[in-house]
Amino acid sequence: MIIKHMKGEIYMDRGVDPDKYVCHRCSNDVKRYFYKYYSGYHGTDVVYCLKCVNIGRSDSVTPLRVIHTAEKAEVCRYHLGFELSEAQQAASDRIVGALSAHSDMLLHAVTGAGKTEIVFEAISLARRRGMNVAFVSPRIDVVKEVHLRLRGAFRDSDIDLLYTGVKVEFEHRFTVCTVHQLYNYIGHFGLIIVDETDAFPMSSDRQLLDAVRRAAATPSTIVLMTATPNRDMVEFAGAENVVTLNRRYHGYDLAIPKVVWQGISKDVNKRRLPARLEDLIAGILKRGRRVLVFVPEIRMMEKLHPLVAAKFPGSDSVYSGDEARYRKVDSMRSSETRVLLTTTILERGVTFKNLDVIVVGAEMFNSDSLVQICGRTGRKMDDPVGNIWFMAAYNTGHIRRAIRNIRNFNDGRVTL
Repeated sequence: MIIKHMKGEIYMDRGVDPDKYVCHRCSNDVKRYFYKYYSGYHGTDVVYCLKCVNIGRSDSVTPLRVIHTAEKAEVCRYHLGFELSEAQQAASDRIVGALSAHSDMLLHAVTGAGKTEIVFEAISLARRRGMNVAFVSPRIDVVKEVHLRLRGAFRDSDIDLLYTGVKVEFEHRFTVCTVHQLYNYIGHFGLIIVDETDAFPMSSDRQLLDAVRRAAATPSTIVLMTATPNRDMVEFAGAENVVTLNRRYHGYDLAIPKVVWQGISKDVNKRRLPARLEDLIAGILKRGRRVLVFVPEIRMMEKLHPLVAAKFPGSDSVYSGDEARYRKVDSMRSSETRVLLTTTILERGVTFKNLDVIVVGAEMFNSDSLVQICGRTGRKMDDPVGNIWFMAAYNTGHIRRAIRNIRNFNDGRVTL
């Protein structure tokens, strides 16, 4: 079933129970995430859910309506353009086996392992069997990039794209969307693939994983994919259903970060570009490469960007609330921009050619973010390693853990 605003048959007489403060769409039951006001039109108080309002309002006076769609098989051929490595093929076979057994899976793969391509065969098989398929992620950036890649591979398939403010809808049989969009599906998908499962907000909101469960058909297969899994993900899939890939698709090691023991706050607050940072950026550009400079806070980035731009004209900065965010990312992708300052919004889901990375204020990042950031480099066959620098005022457990995890991936000694 698919929940549709003002369309279809009535599923619930109202979206929100105003007495118990429960949303029947997203299952929110935390009172502070509801808003109550008096409606002169309805002549009564109206309560609506704040948790899922970004995909349309669920309230105490409007019925929840649903439409039913019949499953329909398609040939669903795909174009890969290269052969999977032996490890990738083994992981693909495990996921196909899980689909046939209706069991869940956790794909624990190093960044740049080719996770998306590994699930192509399972997607194709599911659609050939008539199952509805969803490829979801918490991040809009990831959803947009995955949709482009899937459209390029599954050229004869209609693929829905859904995220806040954008709806490219066909028949909801092969859907790419943010995880929040799953609140509008009930028992609909036979295969759900969740990429970057550890990313915010999914990492801190258990209701989103519940939404995945509710959107899944009976029976179904849910595949979680991440480079940095936690215990909840292992328990979700079951320890026997974890597949680990510790090599990238091209077989090269992950780059080991070089640590520069220097804080930047003092210089930046005095409106000076730290000399070591300037030297690093200049060296990267001299080699004909581009650089992402990760900054821990928006306030620091707002101070740092003018200093960088004064030395390196054409530099830019981006953060989650930036209205020009997608244009700036596209500019970096097309090589118009060669220096881009960013928050953790670009720690995953983006791929740039000839890229090096600098993390300033590295002592303020957690180990999972640092691992994801390191994964931005070396993602292309013709540039398989890249360079990473951590600039830190002091050492932290998270810095040590991130470097240790990367070394373990390279040595094939990954443990959960």
